[in-house]
Amino acid sequence: MKVKVLRLGHSATIVDVPAGSTVQETLESNQIPRDGYSISINGLGASPQAALGEGDVVTLVPKVEGGRR
Repeated sequence: MKVKVLRLGHSATIVDVPAGSTVQETLESNQIPRDGYSISINGLGASPQAALGEGDVVTLVPKVEGGRR
């Protein structure tokens, strides 16, 4: 199945993965780093263990830290 991976500062990537693949399996098999990113699938927050479906869009957004002390 095909899913799209969006990462801030990088081109969108369409990857072909086996049906039922998780976010983590998809990123690892395509050598896309996950550390330091928040994950969403089709605009909704997701965990690395979330299963993907045909045509899903996985978005990786860098985690932001900081603020007032």
